[in-house]
Order: sequence, then C-alpha cells, then structure tokens
Amino acid sequence: MNDTIKSIATIMKDLDGILIFPHMNMDGDALGSSTALCLALRSLGKKAYVMINEPVPKNLDFLECGCTTNDDSVLDDVQLSVMVDCNGLDRIQGREEVWKRGRLKGCIDHHATKAKDMRYDFSRVEPKSAAAGEIIYNIIKALGVTIDLDMANAIFTAITTDTGNFQHSNTTSRSHEIAGHLYKIEGFNSKAISALIYDRRSKNAIRMESKVLENLNFYADGKLVVGRVTQDLLRECECTMDEADGIIQKMMSIDGVEGACLFKETDHSIRASLRGRSYANMEKAAAKYGGGGHMLAAGCSFYAPMPEVEELFIPELIEAVSRTR
Repeated sequence: MNDTIKSIATIMKDLDGILIFPHMNMDGDALGSSTALCLALRSLGKKAYVMINEPVPKNLDFLECGCTTNDDSVLDDVQLSVMVDCNGLDRIQGREEVWKRGRLKGCIDHHATKAKDMRYDFSRVEPKSAAAGEIIYNIIKALGVTIDLDMANAIFTAITTDTGNFQHSNTTSRSHEIAGHLYKIEGFNSKAISALIYDRRSKNAIRMESKVLENLNFYADGKLVVGRVTQDLLRECECTMDEADGIIQKMMSIDGVEGACLFKETDHSIRASLRGRSYANMEKAAAKYGGGGHMLAAGCSFYAPMPEVEELFIPELIEAVSRTR
C-alpha cells in the first residue's frame, strides 16, 4: 500500500542525515527529482546528499548544485536512505552497502515494476505520474518548503525529460499544472533549461548518432527498429554513453515504427532501451528479463554478448509490435 505524501513529509521532517539514490545511468528525472528533494531538505537545515558513483551526464551538468557526492562516508549517521525514480538494489549497483547504512529505507518512484524481496519503511509509487519529479514536487509542498529557482529547474528537468518535452502519451494535466507553477518562480526560464538539456550536443555525438542511424535493422514489416551503440563505436567517435541519449527518439520518429530498441553495450552488460508508440507493451517485454518501466518506455539489461542478446530478445520485441491493439 502506498504511503501518503503527507506521511512521507512528516517522516522526513523528523530525520537528519539523508542519502538520496537515483538509478544508475541517470536521466533527467532521476537526477532532477533527487536534486530537488535534496535542496528542499537542505532548506530545512537537514544534512542531505545525492549519492552517485558515475559522472553526471554532460547535458545535466547545470543541475550540479553541490548536492551530488560519491563519498560513501559523507555522513557519519545515515538516518534515511531513499531511492528516487527506481526500486531495487539492482538499480543502484555499486552503492548497495552505503544504502544499507540507512536506519530507515524509502522509495519514491513512478514505475509499476516492483523489486522482489525489497522492504521499505515507506514508499510512494505512482505509475500514472509522468515523472518521479511530479511526486517530489508534491512532497516538497507537503514539507512546507518554498520552491526556489534551483528546485524549479530540477523539477522541470525531471518532468520535461520523462515526457519528451511534454509530447509523450504519459503527459497529463498535472504535468502542465506543475510546470505552470514553476513559471511563476522568479528567474525561471523553460527555454533556457530545454536548450541546456537538448541543444548542446558535440560534433562527435552527432557523428555517432549518424552511424547508429545508418546501421538500423527493421523487423515485422518495419514496425520494429533496432539500433546499437557499442564500445567500439564510442571509442571511434570519442563519445561517452550518455551522449547516445536522444537517438531512440530519432528511431521512433520513423514513419511506420511502432517499437524501437537501442542496445547499449557497457563493459559488463548490454542495456536495452525500449520505446513504444501506441500499443506495443515494452514493459512486459522488459520485465521478462528482469527489467521494467512503463508500457511505452522501458528497459532491461543482459549479461551476454550482443549476438546472443539479439537472438534472444528481438523475437520478443517482434511479438510485442505484432500484437493487435
């Protein structure tokens, strides 16, 4: 059962020493939501940090407000460990031990997929929320905190990235209502934030994107498109994996495509980023292999070579896009 926004705010008000855990491979919602919550807690005089163990993506570097840390010993006493925009230890790999130090454990997420064998002292999961940032916004309001410009920028980043700049089907009236409130905050400029997120791609990133798009494969009469970002390609183009963000949106813009899969090769795994247009249930396909997300936006990871992953997973995706509405 979901805890209420009010009860979560009450718990947080009574604690000091709080670590916030966004998911690995941070996106705008994970980092934006975590940063906004951290800033709100600090405004109440609390010791709070966003615990990460990877570089902040280049297009999100403006969210660096002194909140993030990779220092496991930054707090002597961790009274609360809280996951934001994720659920389960497999989503915070490399940070499991510091997570366990929290006297209390919490989860704030908008993904329906629940981790097995996880126990939280409180949780708020809203699958109908377009972004975790919408939940965080309401928690901040319940904390009695006045949202300042840095918090507004972080919340807007969370919502705009997870709604595809308010174009995806998960966008709701609440998404726009929250954004509408942010516009009232002095200094807030949505155009400037959008430019920082979307309009700072390097020449190398554009070159990498073109190579991915040149080598797409199509299945199911063009309903499924599959692309790949390999380590060899990253080295060739002198790019990092976070610079591949946005490629799957280009894949989904192709006429006739119902579903897209972008395989991202890391040193230890293959990450499948999935998108659907209208009826393909990508969450169901991802969940079969331990992943999750939403019906039209999901992901999962495999620990096998690319050819084996493709042989195993592409038939599942073909089935997903071939189902009738």
